[in-house]
Amino acid sequence: MSSPRSAAESPLPALVKWLLWVLLIVTASLAAAAPRMALGVLFPEIARGMGLSLVQVGIIWGAEILTGVVSSVLGGSLSDRFGARVTLVTGCVMAGLFGIARGFAPNYAVLLGTSLLVGPFTAMIPINLHKAGAQIFPRQQLAIANGGVSVGMAFGFVMGAFAAATYLSPALGGWGNVLKLTGLVSLVLGLVWILIPRRTGVDRVNAHAASLGLKDSILHVLGIRDVRLICLAVFGYGACVEGMLGYLPLYLRNIGWIESRADLALTGFNLSSMVATIPLTLLSDRVGDRQRFLILGAFLAAATTALIPMVSGNAVFVILIIGGLMRDAFMSVFITRLMETRGVGAQYAGGALGLAMTGMRLGGALAPPGGNALAAFGASPPFLFWSLLGILPVVVFALLPDPRAQFTR
Repeated sequence: MSSPRSAAESPLPALVKWLLWVLLIVTASLAAAAPRMALGVLFPEIARGMGLSLVQVGIIWGAEILTGVVSSVLGGSLSDRFGARVTLVTGCVMAGLFGIARGFAPNYAVLLGTSLLVGPFTAMIPINLHKAGAQIFPRQQLAIANGGVSVGMAFGFVMGAFAAATYLSPALGGWGNVLKLTGLVSLVLGLVWILIPRRTGVDRVNAHAASLGLKDSILHVLGIRDVRLICLAVFGYGACVEGMLGYLPLYLRNIGWIESRADLALTGFNLSSMVATIPLTLLSDRVGDRQRFLILGAFLAAATTALIPMVSGNAVFVILIIGGLMRDAFMSVFITRLMETRGVGAQYAGGALGLAMTGMRLGGALAPPGGNALAAFGASPPFLFWSLLGILPVVVFALLPDPRAQFTR
């Protein structure tokens, strides 16, 4: 296999590149983000129908993330060896099939089992979208490519939070049919990626990266100090955000909010994130110091989580809207920062992203049931627990230097 040409040398017309950028956004939105957020806002309905406890809800919410831990590493390394498209097709199609199966779940055990099966394949999707974006666009536009994926994720979170429980569930006849629909959409998008021509560059692999075994590829990126520290930082970030988002719909209903108002609060968080992602990502390029954005984004997530049980009424909306501003911008900037790390670059982006997402998913899998269990002691302890975990990335990124565009191509 030959070494890949840089995206800057790609003969792709500009229109084709931007159409592929739209496909990155749509795939992130409808195959990765919307099904996840739909499950979150459907939990009250699911819990009533199955008689689930708060801890069981937390276990299901974390299950999909937990099984994505291993596939985050493998999916990234497989992408480095075989190309982003192959891994994207596999992730979308299999996540769609198991997502449809989850919609048929008759009880807690089957719902948990299908969620465990969805996780490994859903985890592959965002990693390989970022990898594909790095191959389609030149490095000067890397932040735009990553920002597009993050906007797609934010839009999917908005649509899942806004529509799944309030509109789609009543229209389709229950939560099961909503999950079947989201699974079907993911499956179709996987089939669309099969049709993408090879000349777009999403099949390109680096000769050295492709020659390494999975173990050697993982060890290469694991040996980079900055990658290890970033993994630790996003562990705390994932724990904070996933714990808060999974519990918030139930918390708001438990304090007397009607379903539509509770869903609107979560929608506000995701909508503000979607609107702010591209401007903040571009601003991080202009300022040239990604660390400041990452520190601010992590602090904002931790502060938002801590403040939620301390306010009431419309103040909850204000806190969530402000808190959501940097959620997906944080993701976009941290991924760009990771790709700029010496020894990573586009050719090892899959493996490095896989390790980082593993850290984030471990945090997101372990924190929800632990925090939910603390609800027995009052409304504040779960949020305080997740907020303290959210301080970890603040500390790590404060100590980590910014390499500023040290690519290895």
